[in-house]
Amino acid sequence: MAMSIIEKLYHRYRVAVFRYLYRMGGDYHLAEELTQETFYRAFLSLQGFRGESALSTWLFRIAFYVYTGYLRGHPRERNLPLERDIEDGSSARDPARSVEDAENRRLARLALQKLPVEYRAAIILREIEEMTFDEIGAVLGKSPATARVTLFRARQKYRQVFNQLAEGDGNDQQGM
Repeated sequence: MAMSIIEKLYHRYRVAVFRYLYRMGGDYHLAEELTQETFYRAFLSLQGFRGESALSTWLFRIAFYVYTGYLRGHPRERNLPLERDIEDGSSARDPARSVEDAENRRLARLALQKLPVEYRAAIILREIEEMTFDEIGAVLGKSPATARVTLFRARQKYRQVFNQLAEGDGNDQQGM
């Protein structure tokens, strides 16, 4: 039996959409749920897809709206702690270096979670999903130039938050 378009989209983009939603919210099970919701909404609106962007960009835009919609319904869960890493494939090194790397990854995740949602999305879409400014703008509903400015500001804020966490004990759980 031939696969439907939405099944093909799901098989092709589910890992990327999951990874994006996981990095946005930091909760594995929530990311699974929101990934399913993203593809459900994509199925419902597939007829309305006009082809003005790539299908992947369209899916990430839906995922962004699914995530922000979730936050509106759960305002206390704006910054969820990342419960575990997605495998990065790195090999074991000397123990001291491994501990330092783990702490830097923890601080990086915490700093990312402290950013406003739009900044967090811009960084994830550019640095992890390697999207262009046109694609980021399409996902966030902005022009490419505004997406570039948003990413610039997001990186500045990220560096500020990361440095504050690194200078402190790194255990700051309060929002900024």
